Amino acid sequence: GLSRFPRQIMTVRMPIPTVLWAQRKDKLFITIDVQDVKDQKIDLDNVDGCGKLTFAGKGGSEDTEYALDLVLNKAIDVEASKVAVTGRNIFVVVAKPKDAEGHWDRLTKDSGRHLSHIKCDWNKWVDEDEEDEDKFDMSGMDFSGFGGGGGGMGGMGGMAGMMGGMGGMGGFGPGASYSGMSAAEAERMFQAFFGGMGGMGGGAQRFRPY
Repeated sequence: GLSRFPRQIMTVRMPIPTVLWAQRKDKLFITIDVQDVKDQKIDLDNVDGCGKLTFAGKGGSEDTEYALDLVLNKAIDVEASKVAVTGRNIFVVVAKPKDAEGHWDRLTKDSGRHLSHIKCDWNKWVDEDEEDEDKFDMSGMDFSGFGGGGGGMGGMGGMAGMMGGMGGMGGFGPGASYSGMSAAEAERMFQAFFGGMGGMGGGAQRFRPY
């Protein structure tokens, strides 16, 4: 008879997108860096006392399939959270529960090198003691809510231009515009900027990126 070979099951892992995050005492700003996304599915939930953000979709010039599964550090308010989908990225505002507001020491429940795709979004970061001076304006963004089960259905307009010209927001950077830059390029610029400011204090160094 024919020889039998052991069947090997191949697991194909979809690429994990870069995630940028910043926070205020009452919310998280999470940017999923996938351009021209389509067929996206975005969901927020609470599982075992912690928030959970899941994303799947195609994006980029080659319609690459991405997948993301983040277990957040603490519980979240799903009903009050919202998402905006644009040609540049997916921007999620995750609300913290009213009775549990305050700054988190990291975004996710776990920490480690396997979360190296998570970066601090210095463009939106404001130190905890400077939050009253926060000038980040979301009024022109086209959001959809998660409460009705319509997560990920945000419109494509309204936010792309705003996300491109927010350089220097919150006191970071010399007032430059980052229009046309990818998130990775913007992050490298910020890292170079902060790298030459040895000894800088403030909340930016108190928090882990993940």
